[in-house]
Amino acid sequence: METAMYQPTGDPRADPASAAMTDDRMGFAPAHRFDPIAASHVHPCRHKSGLNNAATGPIVHVGYHKTGTTWFQESFYPAVRNRTYRSRLAARAALLDVGALHFDPAAARAALGDDLERMVLCEENLSGGLHNGGLAGNLSKDVACRIRAALPGAQIVIFVRDPCSAIASAYLQYLKGGGTYSVRRYLFGRKRLSPAAPERDEAPGFRLEHFDYARLIAHYDALFGEERVHVFRYEDFRADRRGFVAAYAARFGLEVDLDRLDWSVRNPSPSRLLVALLRAANMFTRRAVADKSWLMHVPGWYKLSRQLLRRANACGRFGRPLGTHDILDEATHARLAEYYRPCSRALDARIARQAATASAVPQPLRRSSGPRSFALLPLARESLERGL
Repeated sequence: METAMYQPTGDPRADPASAAMTDDRMGFAPAHRFDPIAASHVHPCRHKSGLNNAATGPIVHVGYHKTGTTWFQESFYPAVRNRTYRSRLAARAALLDVGALHFDPAAARAALGDDLERMVLCEENLSGGLHNGGLAGNLSKDVACRIRAALPGAQIVIFVRDPCSAIASAYLQYLKGGGTYSVRRYLFGRKRLSPAAPERDEAPGFRLEHFDYARLIAHYDALFGEERVHVFRYEDFRADRRGFVAAYAARFGLEVDLDRLDWSVRNPSPSRLLVALLRAANMFTRRAVADKSWLMHVPGWYKLSRQLLRRANACGRFGRPLGTHDILDEATHARLAEYYRPCSRALDARIARQAATASAVPQPLRRSSGPRSFALLPLARESLERGL
């Protein structure tokens, strides 16, 4: 029977549901799927602590945006029994609200409360703002140093996503936040400004560099060591949510009953018609993104229009959800794919090293023509057989 190590690339055509949001040329297609039964030998839905030593210390899930963090914040981490989940507000108060030159690690620890070793934080803005490129990467870099100063023993969790898919999703989020510009203006609008334009000194706009994940991951590796920085692909989570989460819980020794989790999809993409209606509606509110235009501001319209959009999107009568290639034309997609190719190669190497370590558990087997069969790495198998 052939063991399948982590596969950094794959063919999204094998999974039509994820094909629209992956790019096999860039190495972001989902790897072989995890199986929740293989991940919990004792019980298919429960995981107990003590799987490996990598689970010691607080868990700090820093993002990225558009990688399922809302589900982890609302459904998964609050259900973990042997850890204490701190709210997004607590994470922001401790690590984001204070200016860079006034940050105090001791004050940050005090703001987070007691029992820091068992704490879980999950806040995607720790990796930087979605529409301002983490303030040109300065905030993203500085926050990593803040976490290191305040929580030096932390386990860092970073989810990444095919950059083209993430950018398409970021544009939809921009529209949901009140944006009015086209995707090309959203992505490349600042290039029309002269080098000395005063607008460059005001609120920063979208930056391609923000999705060059390998740079920030390398920064965290340098601060914490690779053994404490855990990188996962959103495509793996999306391809098999339950199986992935079973493996994820096992990796960090998290006690959680998978049967009690809400597995519903959050933030589904709108259709082309709803996108057009949304852009038109946004012309009557000045909220909430900075880079936009409006005809007039109607008080209360922003909140009401968001509610109407969510209801219309949920009913499923306005057309199919947009995928990456519906939002990015072929030329733009090719341009972005080429830009991020070095990042993709670096991520492949980084995730391959992570998968080769003993703590990268569990590992599925390739499906054969016979009955379904899976295997765990020795450390995982030994721990699970002890009932941990």
